[in-house]
Parts: sequence; structure tokens; C-alpha cells
Amino acid sequence: MLDQIGDGEFAGWGASPLTLRQAVIERLRDAIILGMLKPGELLRDTALANRLGVSATPIREALGDLAAEGLIEIEARRLKRVTPIDSKAMADLFLVQGELWRLGYVWGMPKVGRAGQSELEAAISHYRVALSKDDALGAIRAGHAFHTVFITASGNGELLRSTLDRRSLIARFILLHGRETLSENGLQLHEAMLGAFREGAYPEVLSHLDRLTRRLFQLATAAGSTAKPQSKKVA
Repeated sequence: MLDQIGDGEFAGWGASPLTLRQAVIERLRDAIILGMLKPGELLRDTALANRLGVSATPIREALGDLAAEGLIEIEARRLKRVTPIDSKAMADLFLVQGELWRLGYVWGMPKVGRAGQSELEAAISHYRVALSKDDALGAIRAGHAFHTVFITASGNGELLRSTLDRRSLIARFILLHGRETLSENGLQLHEAMLGAFREGAYPEVLSHLDRLTRRLFQLATAAGSTAKPQSKKVA
């Protein structure tokens, strides 16, 4: 719902157009991920601009960038809407991303140094804090940060881009259909991965990763069997 996004918080920032554009992107991305802008909801540039206290230009630019991430669909006659959740497409996405993550781990684990280990520890700490605050999005971001350490260490920019490009879609799905994965069990799984990595037990790390990706695939499959028609409210 548009009225949940906030009102005029960018006015008076004095930010450069690039900075303002990025701020608008982040604000709208979070609104979509958190379900404030619902799957299938129609979007109007002017209404969003008025709500956020900016001109229509950064809104149009932001929606274009979010379309590239898969969060927005731009249809005929430039009609824009929040991308509906297609459970089959999400299941396919988890199958592909699971393979990409695994490849990133295989290539990256031997290259993670002390700085990377510190980043892994920090990600787990952030995950723990997020759980204590019931901050689901914070927990998701901590998990993403954990996996990104290994994928970044792989040194393959295309692999990293291919995984980062779909993280917002994955975050939205988890928040709407997989919150139960954001739990002490989820935290313990990441801790087990770090422990196995420290011991050089790479096959065990991969086993934990496979367990995680299988669970996400199962959630997408289950969501498909209980899917309901999605609304097309206008923002």
C-alpha cells in the first residue's frame, strides 16, 4: 500500500541526482520486498513521486532499475506493476541460484583469507542481532552477506553479478513465504557452515549449503500448490 511507504522524506536532503536516485531505488525496493507494495500492484509515477516528495524523474529511473532486478514489470503502454510472485518461476530461480551459489563456494572457499573470515563472522553476528530484534529483512541481508563472501572470493565477476541481481526477488519470497527459515535453526546452519569452513571441511560446507537451497526450492513448490489470485491495486 502506497501510504505505508512514508511521506516526503527526501525533501531537503540536498543530495546529488545520483544519490537521490539511489535513495529512491532503495526505498522502493524495500517497500516491495517488505510487501508494502504488494505483488501485482499497479504503480503510478506521479503518485509515488508525491508520496516520496521527489520529482517524477528519479521515480521513473528507479522503476527502470527495479525492473532489471525483476521486481517491477513494465507492460504495454508503459503500465507498471510490482512483479507478481510466480511460484514456478521462483522454484526455477532457486534451482539455478543454488547451482551458482555452489559454484561460487567451490571456487571461493580456497581463496577466502583472514579478511573474508572476519566478514563471515560479522555476517553471523548481524544475523544473530537481527533475530533478537525480530528484524526479518536484516536476517536475510546478513545471510546474503555471508554467502557473498564466498562468491566474491571466487574472483568471477559474472558469477557475482548473476547472484546479486536476483537477491531482492529471493528476499521478497522469503519474507512472504519462508519466514520460518529465519530462525535459530537458520542461524545454526550458518554457524555450522562457518565451523566446517574453518576446519577445511569443504564437502561439509557444501552439504549445508545444499540443505539450505533444497529448503528454498521446497518452499517455492509448496507456495505454488496454495497460490491465490493476486490483486491489482493501484499505487
